[in-house]
Formats: sequence, structure tokens, C-alpha cells
Amino acid sequence: MNIIPTFSLLLCILVVVVNSDPQVFDVTQFGAKPDDQTDISLALINAWAKACASATPSKVLIPAGKYVVGTVGMEGPCKSEVHVQIDGYLKAQIVGLRRLSWITFSGLKNLVLFGSGTLDGQGPTAAKLPENRKNKVGMPLAVFVLQNLRLESITNGLIEGLTSKDSRSFHVHISRSSNITVRGLTVTAPPDSPDTVGIYLRRTHRVNISDVDIATGDHCINLADGSQQVNVRNVTCGPGGRTGVLVGSLGKTPDEEKVMDVAVTNCSFHGTAGGVRIEAVPGTINTAMDITFEDLVMDKVENPISVDQKFCPVQSCEKVEPKVTIKDVSFKNIKGTCASPLAIDISCSSASFCKNLELADIDLKPVGTAAGPTAKTLKSQCTNVKVIKSGLVSPDGC
Repeated sequence: MNIIPTFSLLLCILVVVVNSDPQVFDVTQFGAKPDDQTDISLALINAWAKACASATPSKVLIPAGKYVVGTVGMEGPCKSEVHVQIDGYLKAQIVGLRRLSWITFSGLKNLVLFGSGTLDGQGPTAAKLPENRKNKVGMPLAVFVLQNLRLESITNGLIEGLTSKDSRSFHVHISRSSNITVRGLTVTAPPDSPDTVGIYLRRTHRVNISDVDIATGDHCINLADGSQQVNVRNVTCGPGGRTGVLVGSLGKTPDEEKVMDVAVTNCSFHGTAGGVRIEAVPGTINTAMDITFEDLVMDKVENPISVDQKFCPVQSCEKVEPKVTIKDVSFKNIKGTCASPLAIDISCSSASFCKNLELADIDLKPVGTAAGPTAKTLKSQCTNVKVIKSGLVSPDGC
């Protein structure tokens, strides 16, 4: 029997198995101290530099413990795949942070960001300090613009298991990226905290967001221009906050990209101001198309279903014609309770830029109505659009 080929094959398999274990760069080995006082920014950047320069897959580890972190940016390209495991509790510096984002990853392929840890932006604490108050024209000083986590120009990325707490702006901002998965994320912030969007997407394609809990002061998920091939499912939004899932606002700038191929399914919204909404301002040309909202539960939501093609937050847009086309949009199997008289509000321009909007199997009741037909106190309104209806649509005013 010739055992040499068999032994050689086994040796190759063992080598592959051994080499598959990533080299670990523990930030505590670079001087990080879990003492809830010492800034570990330099230790984290140095650990990242070593991992990024490794010719084989590697991992940056932030073990359990409490750490203070300033603004850090981890940039690529890297020589091999890098994973970042955060099991510690990271607290942002309270003062002196003037960048757009707190923790940033950019220019990378195959990024995996995971763990049981927390990113605490310390928004409420920072807001109380005099040096962080707004200036005379209302622009935030020092720290208010900080986003907890930003992914920029990432190809193939995973965010899993982490908690984002008390961000001073967006919790998770993902832009100019593709093939991104976000799952098992928890987002928390006070319901009155401004601009604290849970997950914000812009010019990002092929995204899956699932099994996420978001309770914040702004939109739970915001799909801005260029959000394409996005699947959102099993998301719990609330209590509190503005809109559950917002598509928009579109029409703000001349270089915007379409929002298309979006599916929001099996989600629930609790005590939010809005449920699902498409929003466009009078301004530049753009399109929102092929969007499905299906199998959703509304719990004490003020405005569960909304389309506003002529949203005008400032006087300068009042006389501007809307130019954003909204078409091929479906609202299906949406049930629950509404906390205001207006359950469905679809407002389009007279230029007929709304096309093929569908309402199917909608059953919304006023708060406190457990069974029976929907009370007449709820209403729906549709302006400058002929809605396609099927099955039960209640309240029905469109």
C-alpha cells in the first residue's frame, strides 16, 4: 500500500486548518487598559495596523472590560481579511471630539465586526457640558456630529451582535458600500434624542438587515439616495422615535442616485411617530421604485403608512415643483393600532409622478380597539394618485 499520497493529503489538510485560525491582536497587548479611564485609541490603532499588514487572516480583539476611546479611523486596503471582535464596553470621550464619526472603517474588503460589546457614544452626558452646546446659528459644537459607527467604501461586510448606545448622531452610517449584512444589532437612545438614526444607508447596494432591535430618538432605519437591493426583516422598532423605516428624503441634491429594489418584511413598530414612509422634497430629479412593505405590525403608531412627494421642511421649497418619481410601491398585510386619526396618508403632486401604488390587506384600528370593525374616527387620504386596492383596506378613504 502506498501511504505517501494519503499522508501528504492529510498534511495539506492540517496546514489549511492551522492557517485558517486568524492571528489575534489583543489591544491589551498594545497598552490598552480596561480601567474606564485611559484612552485606548492609540492601542487600538496600533493593533489595527498590525492586523491590516498581516499577510494571513487576522483579528483585532477588544476583550471584556470598560474602555475609553477617542475618534479612531481604521483604513484599508489590508493585505488579508481582518475581523474585529468587540466584547468590551467602549465609551466615547465626552469632550474634544470634532470629527463626523467616532469609530470609522473605510476602504476595506471582507470586514467582519462582531462581538457582545457596546459602543456608548455618551450623547446625553456630553450634551450637558457647556463646551458642547450649540453656537449662535444653531450649529452643534464639538461632539454633537459624532456618529457611533461609520462604514465607508466597504465591500463584503458583516456587523453582528453589537450594541450601539446613546450616539450623538447616527448610530450606524453605511455609505458607498456593497454586500453588507447587519444582524443581531441592538440600538438604544432616549426617545427625545435628536438625529439619532438607528441605521442609515446611502449609496449602498445589496444589504441585508435582520433581527435588529432599535429604540432611538429618530428614524429606526433611513434608506437615503442610492440604497438599492435592500432587504429589511425581523426588525423591532420603538418605543419612541420618528419613523420606523424611512425612504428618503429624496430630491435634495442634483447628483442623487435611485432608491430601488427594497423589501421591508416581518417588522414591528411600537409607539413611533411614523411606521413606513417614502419622502421626497421639491427639488431635483430622482426615483424611488420597486419597494415593498409587507407583513408589518403597528402598535400605537401615529401615522402607520405615509407617502409624501412634496415634503417641504423650509419655505424655500414651497413654490418648487416636485420632480421625484415614486412608482411600483406596495403596502401589504399591515395590521395593528393607530394613535392618531390619520392612518394612511399618500400625498402626491399634480404632475402625476406617483405611479402603481398598491394597498392590500390593510387592517388598522384606533388605539384601544381590540376587535370588530375599524371605528370611523380613523381615516385615510390620498391626493393626486389612484391607488390600486385589493382585499381589506381599512380605513378606506383612498
